[in-house]
Amino acid sequence: MKDDTFIRGKVPMTKEEVRTVSLSKLQLSDAKTFLDIGAGTGSVSLEAALTYPQLSVTAIEQNLAAVALIEQNKQKFQLEKFDIITGKAPLDLPKTFERIFIGGSGGNLREILAWCTDHLQKEGRLVLNFILSENALEAENWLEKHDWEVESIHLQVSKRVKLGKGHYYQPQNPVVIISAQKRKEA
Repeated sequence: MKDDTFIRGKVPMTKEEVRTVSLSKLQLSDAKTFLDIGAGTGSVSLEAALTYPQLSVTAIEQNLAAVALIEQNKQKFQLEKFDIITGKAPLDLPKTFERIFIGGSGGNLREILAWCTDHLQKEGRLVLNFILSENALEAENWLEKHDWEVESIHLQVSKRVKLGKGHYYQPQNPVVIISAQKRKEA
């Protein structure tokens, strides 16, 4: 989906190209439950819900302006199987999920990762996005230490824009995308 498809405000949004790779890494085609932690504008969970109508989606976000944007977009796209929880992760949720995306951790990265270990179903996938290399390294180290299979990529996107009589490629923030899965027990 194009970025301008969403109702936007001043809340940071996962950009189209990063969303595309992150959704691909989540492998949502056969999933039924999806959780978006630190949903921000909700662009990842909203696109997931629209692309995969079988998904029951839950988005957690603590920023009230972001929650309002997610709600506006939920209404715009007429999504019924889409729950929004206002709060700071990790939260006490009674269910487990097949796929979890972490777009923001609010300073609780280790606690959220531990929570995901208990709330991600056996064959589930976890995908995380980071712009800060220190946070990405912390997540990679934690996941590997706790026996997860980890793949990490660095994505740099630049878009062609007009400048005077010519054009140049305006860079977006580089993003580290980590995809992880619990190791299968022997």
